[in-house]
Amino acid sequence: MKKWFYCVWAVVLLAWMHSISAQSLPPFKAPNTNYRAVTLGNYLGELNEENANLKIRRLSVDSAKANAKDAGKPYLSPILTYVRGSMYTQAPYSGYTNPASNTLGAMVTIEGWGKRSAREAQAEADAKHKLAEMITESKAIETEAIFNYIDALRTKLLWQSYQAAIDGLKQYQAGGSAQEAEFIATQKILANDLKYYSYGLVNYLGKADSDLILPVGTLNMEPQNFKVEELIAHARENRADISSGQAAVESAAATLEVVKASKNVDFIPGVYYTQTPPYSSSGVNYGTQQSFSFLVNVPLGNGLLVNSDITTAANNQAEQEVNLIAIKSKIVTEINQTYLQYLSAKDRLEAADKAFNQAKAGKNSIQGILRFRDAEYELFDARTVHAKTLILLNRLSGNFEVPNLH
Repeated sequence: MKKWFYCVWAVVLLAWMHSISAQSLPPFKAPNTNYRAVTLGNYLGELNEENANLKIRRLSVDSAKANAKDAGKPYLSPILTYVRGSMYTQAPYSGYTNPASNTLGAMVTIEGWGKRSAREAQAEADAKHKLAEMITESKAIETEAIFNYIDALRTKLLWQSYQAAIDGLKQYQAGGSAQEAEFIATQKILANDLKYYSYGLVNYLGKADSDLILPVGTLNMEPQNFKVEELIAHARENRADISSGQAAVESAAATLEVVKASKNVDFIPGVYYTQTPPYSSSGVNYGTQQSFSFLVNVPLGNGLLVNSDITTAANNQAEQEVNLIAIKSKIVTEINQTYLQYLSAKDRLEAADKAFNQAKAGKNSIQGILRFRDAEYELFDARTVHAKTLILLNRLSGNFEVPNLH
């Protein structure tokens, strides 16, 4: 029982210590601008629904899926024929009678061997490729938007930090000082910067006439430890561009099969029915005549003699395979470079957090308030770099979870 009590007390104590270390900042105010506070998770949800580029991508995917459903149907290309005649403009001799027969005909195309199955496979591969491209673009847009959101949040936090310093100076009757005037001027610049970043956030949503986005959070993301080998292995299994590259290879391979199948010869069988009405000629009476005709057309196109299209399709497949290899190779470089940046960001965050806690203990004078504001400024900058690098490292390794900016 005592052991359970001490465990609970330890959890409460840790939570209390965390609340003490967290900043208590005054609220952000912008009297002449309409903002709406939006968490990062809700913002990304809106972005994926409203972004114009992603809407276009979804329409393209829907079109490709619709095409894939019909691609396996046979291309019969039926042809119906009606012939009336023959009709002579001048009788060959006196007393000649033209019977003017009626002929009805029908023809259909029987595709060459393998054409339909190759076409269906190519359409399905194309739909898969377009879906992979949409996911890749959505993750890229998300990453850009997250960084924009973080820049906006940093700017808001700095504005609040300056406001806290202004309030602290007033406690020591330093209101109206040159230092306060400098802080107020800096706040105006930060307010404009925040508006700039917020317009960028709204632009991703395609809602130019809506309220500006006010980010929420403190950028206080917990440092993490990684193993580069595990990050690379996870990236090779989960990166969106890997999936897109693989889908591109499969689409190119399917296209090559379609080109090869196009060399197979089509057959166009047909049947004709001819009816000749009764007529008389040279004193001889003829009754109604009916006849059937069968025919088979075999179109021999230039494709049977030309192989450049096969070479082109094969080279396109090879290009996509080389591109996929390059993406996999790039992953190793990107993750190693970003990991090194993250180690530096962690060190900077640790130093800034230590300096912040030291300055916080000396906030009992005007100079102490100024030192604390400088330390808080550096802390927010260090948190910004740490958050961006951590998020980038996670996303480069194929982890696309929405980050918690606390």
